[in-house]
Amino acid sequence: MGSLLDSGGFGGVFPVTRLANGTTVAVKRIRPWGDLVPHRVRDIHQRLVSCGTVDAGLQNDLLRLAEEHPANVVMSLLRCAPLCDRAAVLMWKTIGSSGPAVQKVLPELLFVMEDRPVYSMFFIKEDNEAVFALAATLVLWVTVHMPEWHHTMAAYSARVFVALLFQIFSTTEQMPQDVENFWTACREEHRLPSKPNRFAVQTMKALLCLLGCDKKLVALERRRVWDTLLCAETQHYAVGLLAR
Repeated sequence: MGSLLDSGGFGGVFPVTRLANGTTVAVKRIRPWGDLVPHRVRDIHQRLVSCGTVDAGLQNDLLRLAEEHPANVVMSLLRCAPLCDRAAVLMWKTIGSSGPAVQKVLPELLFVMEDRPVYSMFFIKEDNEAVFALAATLVLWVTVHMPEWHHTMAAYSARVFVALLFQIFSTTEQMPQDVENFWTACREEHRLPSKPNRFAVQTMKALLCLLGCDKKLVALERRRVWDTLLCAETQHYAVGLLAR
């Protein structure tokens, strides 16, 4: 299947230009690839919703986009599939199949979870950045269970851990109604815990299992660290226990 990026399917507009002799011509102006990324990501997602199979053409297109425009791909996929449906899972899995792609995409996913100001260029007026951060956490939970992501996840484990702590802190507080509504939809889609902070803890446990910290997990359970971490009044104490 030919790429729309290559064919210019989303790539040009045709402004009318008047020449010196009075002749008018339509001149195609090519927009940079970055402008095309959301359209192409949405197109790939819709194709996978319909067919459910990543063929060689879609794989090559997605990996090329992820390697060259990782931040734009992350935000575009979070925007068109915030609930991480089956088609989106296939796309995240495909990204994980390429070491260079996943090494560029994972840090960008963490930036969204950490609510970094650098991502302001991707938001529009109606967006709630907390919803995107929660959607990124959902993707992290999905990908931590994918063998394709394990090597890079382990390499970035310290930063992943901190990003999850940030999500636990932010979602323990009172959340706006649109965030609550989004989490209700997430629960229905994936059968998740009732509260997003408990979900972030669940993801943290999965990360520790990936790192081979099973014995430490048992010790943390005995000390009831997770319950302590989920209470706003005792979170700092729990972080101290985790650090030790």
